[in-house]
Amino acid sequence: MNKFLHLINYLKYFFFTLISNVSPNRNIKQFFSSFLKSFFSNIIYSYKNIFKPTNNIKYNFKSGSYWDGCLNHLNFVAKYFDENNIFKSLVLNLTVLNIRNKTTKINLENIFFSNQKLIKYSNIIFNNFEGLKIKNILQWYGSYVYSLSENVLDSELIDITKKSSVLEIGPGLGLTNLIYSDLNSNDIFYYDLLEMTLLQKRLEKKIKDSHKLNEINYFNNLVDLKEKLISKDYYIISMYAFSEFPMPLRKSFDDVIKNSKFSLFLSNENFENIKNETYFKGLAVRINKKIKVKIFDYPARLKFANKHKYFIIYD
Repeated sequence: MNKFLHLINYLKYFFFTLISNVSPNRNIKQFFSSFLKSFFSNIIYSYKNIFKPTNNIKYNFKSGSYWDGCLNHLNFVAKYFDENNIFKSLVLNLTVLNIRNKTTKINLENIFFSNQKLIKYSNIIFNNFEGLKIKNILQWYGSYVYSLSENVLDSELIDITKKSSVLEIGPGLGLTNLIYSDLNSNDIFYYDLLEMTLLQKRLEKKIKDSHKLNEINYFNNLVDLKEKLISKDYYIISMYAFSEFPMPLRKSFDDVIKNSKFSLFLSNENFENIKNETYFKGLAVRINKKIKVKIFDYPARLKFANKHKYFIIYD
């Protein structure tokens, strides 16, 4: 492809981001603030790759829901941002993880944050990517380490994590591969949107340059995922992503959850008029499993998560 066509494509995909809102807040001030931040960051962190995009995937403008707008931005980031700049994307900081913003509200005084594995994982990310803040990484990574510890799981479930493969539904940027690779040598399974998978694979490659990771299997198609899991012993973890799926997609996971050794879901109270506690309790009954409900008492949780809960579905 010649430079002119590369430029035309770049301007087209950049225009898609201009007409796509990424602010989850309906406040007009927040809307324009997000628009300006994404406008400038998308230019600053992409222009060097106008003529050398990281993939040749062609995509159309998506419209309708808030998440459709976000996908236009994620496609642009996956195509034109360098690995070090992916973390600077506004859409990812608003929707997936926030490990670059202000740290003034993060309290890491709890003894939990002296956990040596947590410190090790956080330092690997800090040393592999530029412009990150170690305090933010510790707070974000800590929520995963905490969720898979005796603070949340009993000894029997912890033992399963040491012997089984893991399926993470909506793994964000996939950085939890460090945690899972430390637990055992089994395959890791990620289910996510194609737009996120493109980013996850790039970050995996960069981490692999300095750290050994288990085999990671990426899926965007549920039929293919189910087929791959047939002969596997696995457990499921999903930090918010599953509880923000539309109901038809949630239902299509019933068999996957039923066949798991256990499933751990972290969820907010409601999503699009769905009361998540009612949903998860109904799911457990429907697939003939037990359920435990626990308050998300992670010591460094942010204020908005005070009422969030774990739903643990098991035999």
